[in-house]
Amino acid sequence: MFMPAPSDKPIIDSLHILDTVHSFPDQCAVTLQEIAQEPIPDQCYLASNIVISGMGGSALGGRVIASLERQVLRVPIITSTEYHLPNFVDDKTLVIISSYSGNTEETISSLSEARARNSQIFILTAGGKLAQIAKDQHLPHYIFNTKFNPSSQPRMGVGYSVIALAALLSRCRLIQPLNHLNQLPEYLKQKQNETEKYQNLAETLKGKIPVLVSSEHLKGAVHCIKNQINENAKNFCVLFDLPELNHHLMEGLSFPKSNPQNLHFVLIKSEHFHPEVKRRYPITEQVLKKQGISFSSLSLNGPDRLFEAVEAIQAGGYLSFYLSQANGIDPGPIPWVDYFKDVMAELTK
Repeated sequence: MFMPAPSDKPIIDSLHILDTVHSFPDQCAVTLQEIAQEPIPDQCYLASNIVISGMGGSALGGRVIASLERQVLRVPIITSTEYHLPNFVDDKTLVIISSYSGNTEETISSLSEARARNSQIFILTAGGKLAQIAKDQHLPHYIFNTKFNPSSQPRMGVGYSVIALAALLSRCRLIQPLNHLNQLPEYLKQKQNETEKYQNLAETLKGKIPVLVSSEHLKGAVHCIKNQINENAKNFCVLFDLPELNHHLMEGLSFPKSNPQNLHFVLIKSEHFHPEVKRRYPITEQVLKKQGISFSSLSLNGPDRLFEAVEAIQAGGYLSFYLSQANGIDPGPIPWVDYFKDVMAELTK
């Protein structure tokens, strides 16, 4: 059993979020093993584009894979977080329907549209209506092995979806060969020995608005970190990417005058970034320093871009948990999201 570093504060974690973060490598390992046995759409290798339909935590895996587009994907890909699929979706589109609960109304609506347009379809879910539809209508699917998500929270099951998507697209020959993917779980377990730096960063972020900055293949993974800081730490957080940030945001740091007291930038770097992108990070830090804005850096050094993206997600799990403890809040319950869903359900009756 994993234990956090000693602290004089009691752990607040009613839904076992920390146990789930520590089980992240196991999510990846079991998915690699099981999805290899599942049927895939017959003509998926002929797809001219890919649409991943999902909401909230169920869309995170799609964002991660989409950020790898320029390096490894053979065809265009987008993540759709709407009731309706893009108009270009047709019988040459691979539509991946992703809903952890299996009951997300927007995603179920997208499935109906994908079937009406004769798209290639693959379903990713942990159960619910989607699992039943997939079985009843003999649609290709993978039902997550939820043993390694003791929290039962969709946002904490992102390991399942990222690896399922990567493995599916590899089997469909829509992605460049993913070398050594079977070594990823062990790599992640080794990285769990470095969690002290995330505890320290969480203490630095206490009382601050984190401004996350990254680039290229890490943008989707850092979006996951932002979501987890929002939901686990109940902390406001924003995300920007380089080089785009350099064309506008630096001029927006002058006001309000309280920015130096409120903001803390976290720049998440990689040796795999384009050389011109890497040159921008130290200059961006100079600008922050000149404007009195505090910042920290996290450098990833994985063997390839996918390993780094998945490592960043695990790092975000630890960081968001430790920030929840610094904030004195239970990371599991999401009362405002639940409130919103309840009100929406009442309005649609």
